Amino acid sequence: MLSTAQIPGRAHRLMQHNSHDFTICGHAADGRSQFGLVLDGCGSKYRTPGRVIPSHNEVGAKLLGQFAAGWLARCLPPAGAIPTPPWPDQLYAACLAFLDQLLAGLGLVGGPGRAEFIASHLLCTLLGFVISADEATFFWAGDGYLVHNGQVTRLESDNRPDYLAYHLLPGGPGRAIPAHFHTRRLAPAGVQQLAVASDGWSAPLLADLLTTPRPSLALQRQLNIRARQPGHFEDDGAVACWFEREA
Repeated sequence: MLSTAQIPGRAHRLMQHNSHDFTICGHAADGRSQFGLVLDGCGSKYRTPGRVIPSHNEVGAKLLGQFAAGWLARCLPPAGAIPTPPWPDQLYAACLAFLDQLLAGLGLVGGPGRAEFIASHLLCTLLGFVISADEATFFWAGDGYLVHNGQVTRLESDNRPDYLAYHLLPGGPGRAIPAHFHTRRLAPAGVQQLAVASDGWSAPLLADLLTTPRPSLALQRQLNIRARQPGHFEDDGAVACWFEREA
């Protein structure tokens, strides 16, 4: 069973800003593989001499999330296949090509306008999982959380996530960041639960909410209840999860 849920953080609600998170799940074309994605747009303002540009990076999160989900649905190799290069590397390259084509379509092929648009619209993390009878893989670029059979792992970035779109800045990313997804492969036998979540969560809250398998509507309802409790979700929260058994 695949489920998703998301909630805008308190700070964004008070300022009437959009949530910067996006989450989506789906199935590959062969019907045997399932996937989930969470993306989190950078909330930092872009500053130039004499100008401060608000963040609209939820745009990049939504566009890139839809593209990545479409790629996984269409292009994920059949379960059991061993593609060269590995499919996470193919997906990373496809994501960069998609964003580069988007910029070209807007006439932003270089210069300060390109850098400004990337920094204010396209910076986002991407975390995901793929699960089938033959494979259980996490992949990510940026920070957030991974969950495997109730065990929560926090991905740290020192508040400097490795956004994919950094590679498209004029002159390059400006610092050394991987040109590929980080991956963690698990033995699929015995996997009962997988989830990815944005960094607006806490590990205890995430573990508690995912203790019981819930379809998306029930998961969203529980998330709404917890978000009303003090101390939860100052930042946006999104989660995509897979459970071996149905609710």
